[in-house]
Parts: sequence; C-alpha cells; structure tokens
Amino acid sequence: MKFLTDSMFGKLTRFLRIFSYDTVYANDLIDVYELDPIPDDILREFAEKTNRIVITRDYPFHNKIPDKSIYLEGEGVYNFLKQLKEKLDLEYNIDMQHARCSLCNSELKKIENKNEIKDELNESTYLYYDTFYQCVNPECQKIFWNGPHIEEIKRRLKSKLISGSDI
Repeated sequence: MKFLTDSMFGKLTRFLRIFSYDTVYANDLIDVYELDPIPDDILREFAEKTNRIVITRDYPFHNKIPDKSIYLEGEGVYNFLKQLKEKLDLEYNIDMQHARCSLCNSELKKIENKNEIKDELNESTYLYYDTFYQCVNPECQKIFWNGPHIEEIKRRLKSKLISGSDI
C-alpha cells in the first residue's frame, strides 16, 4: 500500500515511512511542480499515476475521490494512526531493514561497519549502538538506529491504539 499525504500530515508521513509504507508528502512535490501549495487536481493526478491512496483532512477533496482517499478527523498522530488502522487494517511494525527514510521516503541500507559513519554520529550514540541504517538517497543520507525514541513510539502505540494491534 502506497500513500500520498496532504500538507497537514508531516508527522504522520514520517511515522508511515518508519513503518515501511511508501509515503509521499504533498510538500515534497512543491519543488517538482514549482507550486506552493500543490493544487488538489495535481495531487489527485499524481496519486493516480503512482497508484497511491490520498490521506487528507480536506473533506471536499476527499469527496472528489472517495474511492482513492482516506479522510481523517481530529488531531494528533496517534489518533490518525488509529483511524488508518481501523479503515485500512494497517500494521505498525518497526523493522529498520524495511523502513523508509523518514525525511525523503528513500530506502535504507544497513551500515556493515559503524566505523564508516563514526564522524557523523554523536560519540555516545556511536559507543552505545552497533546497528545503523543510512538513507540511500545521495542528497539525504540520514542515519538511523533503534534508539529510545523507537521504544517510545512502540509504547505509545500500545497505549493509544485499539487492543490487539500488531506492533
């Protein structure tokens, strides 16, 4: 399942990428189309061409493409994740080998030797963690690891989502 999130869902976009969902953020298309904001008709066309489900809080936009979009209500990323789980039966697994870059949506590759990236890490991160992943996009190359923020996301998912959710 691939998604296109509208400009109101920056944090949700990052979470979906961490959970391995190929997710394009509307604001990522600003440079491509040289428009800000991106008009709904262009978002719809992009979603159709790339076979994506649009996630939006814009009810009139959703009504134009009800079979190709999900309308989310309220506030808060865990609220949105809960609605997506209920509507699409999404699973929220965090597996760094399959996760996508939370910044640019590119794939990640495992760093075989952490010494290769030593200069790019905080000293304590380098000493405490052994397994790292890096974005394959040459313009991004963000580095990821399973730090305490990942455990916090898992904890919040368990407490905020309906019981029996797969995380």
